[in-house]
Amino acid sequence: MRFGRELGSALAGRGLVIETCHRVEGYVAAQGVEALERVDVPAGCLAIDDRAAVRHAVAVATGRDSVVVGEDQVLHQLRETVDAVRRTGAMDPVLERLFATALHAGRRARSWRQAPRASLATVAMAEVERRIGPVHGRPVLVVGAGRMGRLAARSARAGGAAVSLANRSATRANDVALEVGGRTVSFDPGSEIGSFVAILIALGGPWPITDATRDRLAAASTIVVDLSVPIALGSELVSRLGGRVITGDDLARLDLEDAANDTGQVRRLDAFIERTTDEYMAWLEGHEGRAVAAALASKADTARAVELDNLWRQLPDLEPEERELIDAMTRHLAARLLHEPMERLGHDPDGRTERAVREAFAL
Repeated sequence: MRFGRELGSALAGRGLVIETCHRVEGYVAAQGVEALERVDVPAGCLAIDDRAAVRHAVAVATGRDSVVVGEDQVLHQLRETVDAVRRTGAMDPVLERLFATALHAGRRARSWRQAPRASLATVAMAEVERRIGPVHGRPVLVVGAGRMGRLAARSARAGGAAVSLANRSATRANDVALEVGGRTVSFDPGSEIGSFVAILIALGGPWPITDATRDRLAAASTIVVDLSVPIALGSELVSRLGGRVITGDDLARLDLEDAANDTGQVRRLDAFIERTTDEYMAWLEGHEGRAVAAALASKADTARAVELDNLWRQLPDLEPEERELIDAMTRHLAARLLHEPMERLGHDPDGRTERAVREAFAL
């Protein structure tokens, strides 16, 4: 949440911030290294640019960068964010093209599936059942009533578990409990915490339980899945629970092991991401060349207009026909002088001409 607010402030009116259950990312279109350095990103953020940033955006949309490869939730969250920025009318054309490309790639990648893709919550419940057997009729606690908490509650209920909800907001906990036919408990369940066979935690911060509750949980045999980023349990309690704790990173490793045996589907996805990135980069290089060409033509026309205006003041008695001839001659001369740089900008595979023209004409 803090990173989301800080990035939103840093990129206000300039970029786009994506905030999901497991990521906070900001995207901005910047011309040159100096422009990128002027983006005041929060401390601790990892900054990537150029092709790596484009590839990452496509990987996010296709689900390749998700904890569970190919899950659907991130595509929905990305589409909502992009639509919200589009409605403000503040979407940079470069970012507009990038995320239109990424969303299209995300939809196409998911069309290859022959069965619904597991979410992080369903992977979590599958791992719980692998460890303790079926949860049908057994008590499971879900802590958190946000997107991931709701998914966890649904997954637990799909397995037939008796679901209980705990959340900072009792109203939100009650809403999810009603949806899954469960009940609510206190955000700090106290001694009751040891009665659950499994606890799934999905919070945006630490889980503030008392020492007595911690002791009771440590003494129980409960399996705890902490889906929060960063983990909500705290390192001390994680150490006490030992192998009974499952984190999002643990689930990611399990999913990657499954994906490795997925008859080349991940390799196909990686190749698709590279092709999509190549296509966008080719468009971007052409887009930048066109933008520089337009800026160069505009600068030349502005300079020509200034010089002609000076000339008209010096020769006020020129006939209209003479002015038209001089105007046409200067247009022709400007076009001839700009012909070669314009041609080179149209065939500039490595961007060297574009950079040289920007520097030479101070664009």
